[in-house]
Amino acid sequence: METGKRMMSGGLLAGILGGTLLAAGLTLSPAAHADEKVDAARAAITLSATLTPEEYEKRAEDVIGPEKFDNNCASCHALEAEAWQQTTHYATFQTRHRTDEAEKILKAMGQRSMKRAGECMHCHYTSVLQRGKATPTWGVSCESCHSPAKNWVNIHNKVGGVASGETLKWGKGKDEAPDARAKRIGAAEAAGMIHAGMIYDIARNCFSCHTVPNEEIVNKGGHKAGSDFDLVAWSQGQVRHNFVTSPGAPDNATNEPVSTERRRLYYVVGALVDYETTLRNLSNVKEKGGAFHKAMVERANKVRDRLDAIAGKVDLGDLKAAIEAAPKPMTEDTAVSADLADKLGAASKKFSQMHDGSKLAGVDPLIPTEVKGDVYNKK
Repeated sequence: METGKRMMSGGLLAGILGGTLLAAGLTLSPAAHADEKVDAARAAITLSATLTPEEYEKRAEDVIGPEKFDNNCASCHALEAEAWQQTTHYATFQTRHRTDEAEKILKAMGQRSMKRAGECMHCHYTSVLQRGKATPTWGVSCESCHSPAKNWVNIHNKVGGVASGETLKWGKGKDEAPDARAKRIGAAEAAGMIHAGMIYDIARNCFSCHTVPNEEIVNKGGHKAGSDFDLVAWSQGQVRHNFVTSPGAPDNATNEPVSTERRRLYYVVGALVDYETTLRNLSNVKEKGGAFHKAMVERANKVRDRLDAIAGKVDLGDLKAAIEAAPKPMTEDTAVSADLADKLGAASKKFSQMHDGSKLAGVDPLIPTEVKGDVYNKK
């Protein structure tokens, strides 16, 4: 149906594959993350909220979309697609542009359509390249989080990560030999896939939109400067789609929550990425004292309080120095350099790769117990 077609691209594949591996607690060896060129290339195509028009068109060219036909997201991940179709991410393609809030912002920005305004397209929609232009076709979907799949879809679903190999049956990946699984996932990652085991990278995609990076749309357009996004509460609520790794897959799959250990890691990494993103936004402020600036200062102080509470419960190692390098408290007169965000990001990514959550039990009392929205369970 048209509604489903137009909403299922970038975020569905992202959400499907991300939630799948996160639920599995997949952790790759440090070698899988060693290639800085791969990291740089991925960063250039995944954070769509900060792309130039030319970069966004390149991203759109590599989007395959989630629709149900051979070798697309829903052709294997049917249950995840069903879950996605119950989310705000899915519905936004048909609903967001019709709201009074959207009309007010568009008018203030001198724009007529969310689906033609780059400021809106980058976060609210998944686009494909049509007639040389990036064209919104779905809401927030798979590839919004897991990166455009053109270059890795034929790897992640093949035994051994070989494009010409046997197609892996949905729900059977958990039965793979550890070395075969690591090879397959590692090959897909090297080709650009952001899987759910890459918690830091997934979180960066989330916060790149949920902490709005566009100063003008806030100051001039009146757009909110961000949401109350929490990686645990939101990933384990409405958007959860952890069917493929459940004990009953493939025949009796259930939408499993992540483990207690994984939840701890989500909480800590989510706070770290929130702080990193906010510091980066502050480093790019052009209008001192504007609505965007004020909102980022307030957010930075709130997140810093959370991180200080975390540091009081568990040993963060080298991360503590990266956190404490940022001034506290922040004011509108505080100078913030991008270097602070860069160093915190590097330390946070390393932390996420080296921990499995088993040594983070101290944060349990801090983790939200309520989730965002209703969790989908198949009938």
